[in-house]
Amino acid sequence: MSKFLRAFTLIVLALLVLAACSPAKAALPNPYAPQSGDGSLVRDDLKIVDLQVVGTTLEISYFLPTPCHHFRLAVSGPDASQKITVDAYSLRKQDQVCTLMALATPMQASLDLSGLPNGKYSVWVNGSLVGEATLP
Repeated sequence: MSKFLRAFTLIVLALLVLAACSPAKAALPNPYAPQSGDGSLVRDDLKIVDLQVVGTTLEISYFLPTPCHHFRLAVSGPDASQKITVDAYSLRKQDQVCTLMALATPMQASLDLSGLPNGKYSVWVNGSLVGEATLP
């Protein structure tokens, strides 16, 4: 029985070491993440006015087609090449008629990247390179 316990203990310790050494997948807090009910909505473009990476934050200035649209940022990555991909878009209800005009002032959104592990990341939005974020 003692050999069994010793072998079992070694296996458990090995698994704990492997789990501790595996890279952690960072989850970025994203207040604009896709929602569970988005599948019933119609996807539309939005007009991006300005994109920039400032320190560890992606800053976006944009116009929605109408105030009835909802802003979304779908974030994936970082991948093996340290690339973070962001898909920025808007959603609206299928049959909703929105008589409100688009706002004259762009809206602002920011995505905090500081929750990622240390490293240098390239940030891409809708297929275009925006900049790089370096986390110490």
